[in-house]
Parts: sequence; structure tokens; C-alpha cells
Amino acid sequence: MRQIKLTPQIAVAVPVRNEVARLPGLLLALAQQRGAPAFTLCLFLDECDDGSAEVIQGMESQLPFAVVTRSCNQGRSANAGAARRRAMELALDVAPGGLLMTTDADSQPSRNWLAANLAALRQADVVAGKIVRSASREPDRLDRLCAYYDRLHETRRLIDPVPWESFPSHHWTSAASLALHARHYVELGGFEERPAGEDAALADAAARAGLRLRRDGEVLVATSSRRKGRAPGGFATTLAALDTCAEEPQVAHPEDEVWRFRLQAKARRVHRSENMTELAAEVSLSMGEVMQVARVSRNGEAFASRVVCAPPHGMRMVSLSHAEALLMALQTDMLKGVA
Repeated sequence: MRQIKLTPQIAVAVPVRNEVARLPGLLLALAQQRGAPAFTLCLFLDECDDGSAEVIQGMESQLPFAVVTRSCNQGRSANAGAARRRAMELALDVAPGGLLMTTDADSQPSRNWLAANLAALRQADVVAGKIVRSASREPDRLDRLCAYYDRLHETRRLIDPVPWESFPSHHWTSAASLALHARHYVELGGFEERPAGEDAALADAAARAGLRLRRDGEVLVATSSRRKGRAPGGFATTLAALDTCAEEPQVAHPEDEVWRFRLQAKARRVHRSENMTELAAEVSLSMGEVMQVARVSRNGEAFASRVVCAPPHGMRMVSLSHAEALLMALQTDMLKGVA
């Protein structure tokens, strides 16, 4: 008897708040997806009064995918987490047992974005895409910060490799490109209704739940470099702050980050074993506390994420320049150790 391979339902969730100028770019980018099965675009129109709804209506008949919308016009202030949660609720209605993806209304996924997400989800539970910006713009501080964080994440995976990570990888966990199974989104409780950082919070929750988070360098989304965004504390706010700050950005001391990476690698190795004395001492917990965390952690990923927090002395902050030099020295020492 011939087996029939069922294609999961796919819903792409996007919150929209007065994006009349940028919505066409998003819709066209999604219309140009290659090698992707059918999907439904779920748009949550959050207090839109600029004609965004009319743009969608005008283009909908020309798009090669279904579009569903839901609107809210109650005079609420901008809240990125709440708006994304509403968009994902709509996506769950469309694909309750399928795959959920999310991006931003001012972004343009690459032509293989959906197909690359599907390929990545065959190896992981949650996929975070890489966020890029126009190459024609003037370089800014964020470019340097991103390069540093990419190198730091590379160092992390040298110290603490996991089989589901991609190569090339990256440091981003942005809601401008996240994908996961609907059942996992429900398990995690969805995006928190916070003004900013709802994406990082979901990624942290996924790790603590033992889900495999893959930062895939083949999943690309181009986003705008605007300095005035739709919600406080978001990407635009970060860019504006970097422009105007007289001092260099401060980042966590790379030695403290490497301490965390090494202990997370150790936690993976000793999970489900009885030999946790050394780990307990290093994370400044009692054996009873460590064993309790191990009992409630479904796997090594959950255990490593839960039991290893900040170093006993706390996370030190240093200037970006200092951190770059320190990380370079750390990487050099690591390579010498391998040679």
C-alpha cells in the first residue's frame, strides 16, 4: 500500500503597526519564496490607522498564498510582545498542529527563507534566522557589535558543541526570524506580553525546556535600519541609542561568558550521572540543589540551561574594545591547546 506523505500546515505570523510604506516589501518577499509548500500569512493589525489594511486588501488577490488578518483598534499603547502574541494566536488558529514562523512587517525574508526554515526544523525544535541589513547603508556600531557576538557564539560552540547547531551559525535570536512547531510554542506558553525582548525570553524558555534551538546561517531576513520604531525598546531603539551614546558599548566580560560555556558543556556531560560534586562546587550550589535541577530537567540541554547561571562573582561588564581584545586572546589560547 502506497504511503501518503502529509505536508504540515504552515502559518507565518506578523504583527503590523502602521507599516504602510514597508508592507509591500514584506508581501513581495514572501510571494517570491522558492521551493516552499503552501502557507498562510497571518497579519495582526495593531492599532493601524495609516492605510496598512488597504495595502493588504489591494495586494491580496495577486499573492500566491492565503492571507488572514485580525485587527485591534482600542487605543492601546505599543507593546511588541503583546502584538506578536496576538499574531501567533491567529497562526495557531490556522495551523494548530503544524509549523509556525514569524517575522516583522518592516523585514524582507530571503527567497529560500521558508524552505531553509523547513530544512532546519528537521534537525531542531526551534530555528532562529540571521538578521542582516542593507549593504548600501553607512557602517555603524551595530555592525561591530554583531561581529563580536558572532565570534563569541562561535567560541561557545567550540567549547560546547551540540549536534543540532548549523554551520555557519550566528548569534541572533530575533523574532524577525523564528520558526517552531506549534506544539512547542504552546508548551512554552507563547510570547510574553512585554514591551521588548519577547523573542529572547522565548528562546531562553526553549533552552530551559530542553528544546533544540538552532541558529541557522542559511535562514536570512533583511530588516530595516530605521531609528524610530513602532514599540519602545526594540531594534530601532537600540540603533538610535548606539548612534547617540558618547561612550563605547558595554558587553559582558568574555572570560565570564567562557566560564558559562565550559560549565554548560560539563553539565551536559554529567546529566543523569551521580558524579556532580565538581559541577556543584563550580556553580556554588549544594549537591542536593544540583540533583534536584537534574531531576526536573528532561535532557542535558535543559539541565545546562537551568543549573549554570552567572559566575559566583557576577557578570562583569567591559567596553567592546576590551572585550574584542580579550576574546581574541582567548581564541588564540584555545587554538594553541588544540594544536
